[in-house]
Amino acid sequence: MVDAAAPAPVWGDTPAVGPVAGIAISRDPAIFWGPSAFEYPVGPASYIADAIGHRRAYFLISPSWHREDPASVAADRDFVRTAQAKYPEHRFLFLVSTRKELQNYRDVGLPAAICLYTAFVDETVFDIDATATKTFDAIYNAAIAPYKRHELCQAIPSLGLLYYRHEYFLEHEAEHVKRIHSLLPHATWINELDGPYRQLEVREIPAWLNRARAALCLSPYEGAMRAAAEYLFCGLPIVSTRNVGGRDRLADPRYWIEAEPEPDAIAAAVRELAARNVDPQLVRRTTVEKLSGDRARLVKLIATIFAEEGVAFPRDADWMQLFRRGAWPFKTAATILSERTVADTIAA
Repeated sequence: MVDAAAPAPVWGDTPAVGPVAGIAISRDPAIFWGPSAFEYPVGPASYIADAIGHRRAYFLISPSWHREDPASVAADRDFVRTAQAKYPEHRFLFLVSTRKELQNYRDVGLPAAICLYTAFVDETVFDIDATATKTFDAIYNAAIAPYKRHELCQAIPSLGLLYYRHEYFLEHEAEHVKRIHSLLPHATWINELDGPYRQLEVREIPAWLNRARAALCLSPYEGAMRAAAEYLFCGLPIVSTRNVGGRDRLADPRYWIEAEPEPDAIAAAVRELAARNVDPQLVRRTTVEKLSGDRARLVKLIATIFAEEGVAFPRDADWMQLFRRGAWPFKTAATILSERTVADTIAA
C-alpha cells in the first residue's frame, strides 16, 4: 500500500521518486503492469513515460480503488488524455473488477477488460497448512482505517488482527486508531506481538491466516480487497458485508456469508461458518477456478499486443508466473525499466 499523503509527482518525473509499484511484462513489445493510485494516476506510466519517450509502450493499469463511481473514471480519462498529449504513442488499458466498472470505462471511451485485482495474488505463497492449530475464531487483515470498520469485530471472542501501519492514517486518523485499540482490547494484535509494530513479510502472513477458523471482509467499499483472495487460498471461509469493489466475485454461498454490519451479526456469522466445518480444499480449489478466467483473459490480451506489434508470442511459456507476486513489488522506476521482464524469465 502507498502513502496516500504523499504529494502527486510531476508528470513523467522519473528520477526523483522512490519505490513505486509495478512490473515489466515485456521489453519488445514494451508492456508494463501496475496499480494506479493518487501518487501515480496512470500506473507505472506516471514515472517512466519520459524515459520511454516517443516509442510505443503499453500500460496495463489495475485501479487500486473501485471504479463504480463514474466521476473517478472520468478523472482517469483526463489523466490518460494528459499522458497521451505528451506521448501519443503510449497505449493504456484498464483492468477492472466488475462489469459495472467495465461499462463505466467504455462510456468514456477508454479501453478496459475484466481482470479482478486479486488475480495476481500468489496461491503458491498463500496455501493451506493442515497442521496449523486453530487459535482464532476469526482473523482480519486490514489497515486500521475508518472504512475497514474494525468496530464490527467487537463481539468475536477470539480475534487476530493483521494490519498495515499506514502512515496517512497514523497522521490523520490517530484518534481512530486509539479508539479501535480501546474497542478491541481482547484482540491479538499480531504485528505487535514481539514489541513495537513490525510490518510482516508477505510469506509470513499465511502461517497466521491458517490459525483462524474464518476471515473477515468488513469494508463497505474499496478495491477488490487483496486479503479476500489471500484468505480463500488458505482455505478460510469469509464473513463479509455488502460492498462495492468486486471482492464478492469470489463469493460462494458454501463458505461466504454476507452479514449485516452489526457486531452481533458478524459474530453470529463467524459461529455459523465454524459450525459448517467447510473443507479448506474446496475453498481454495473453487477460488483458483474463479480466478482462472481473469488470468487467461489477461494472458490473451498480452498475446494480442504481441500480435499487433508483429512479435512472436511465447505461447508455450508458463504465463502463470505473471501472477506469482503475492503483492505488488515496490521498485525504483529505473529498476522497472531495466529489470529482466516476465516474458524473458518464463521463456528462458
